[in-house]
Amino acid sequence: MTDTPDTHTPHMQRALAACRRGIERGQSPFGACIVRIENDKPNILADTHNHVRLNTDATAHAEVMAIRDACRSAKSIHLPGATIYTTTEPCPMCFTAIHWARIDRIVYAARIEDAQRFGFNELTISNTTMKREGGARVELIADVMRDEAVALFELWQKRGGVAY
Repeated sequence: MTDTPDTHTPHMQRALAACRRGIERGQSPFGACIVRIENDKPNILADTHNHVRLNTDATAHAEVMAIRDACRSAKSIHLPGATIYTTTEPCPMCFTAIHWARIDRIVYAARIEDAQRFGFNELTISNTTMKREGGARVELIADVMRDEAVALFELWQKRGGVAY
């Protein structure tokens, strides 16, 4: 994928829309979208939101749910050539799942500290640190549409959302 100033906007908008759908369904404010370029066109393999409360499953983060959907769509446990767009910097569990799925790139909006400001019990291990310490090859692109993602945390909080 060749980066231009607008390369990531449409796919991050999908992740943000998934996040908004989740908020409307009473879920926490996290969304993800997985895209792979095939025949010079983006193929959306998944876009979904956090399902932790819906599924009563602490592992049902948006990124994990998107990986599950994308793997089913691709009929493979590996997603080389894919990019995951996520509304917040992935937690260590999600980063590891992304690594195991062999996704090439993580593009995220809000940062771990943004989620913490809204009460989420985030570990403070950044994706940059996990990449360096773990030897992961995934490319990281931060702060794409960060303000829009933080606005969704605010919307969620105004609607009475409680962090877990």
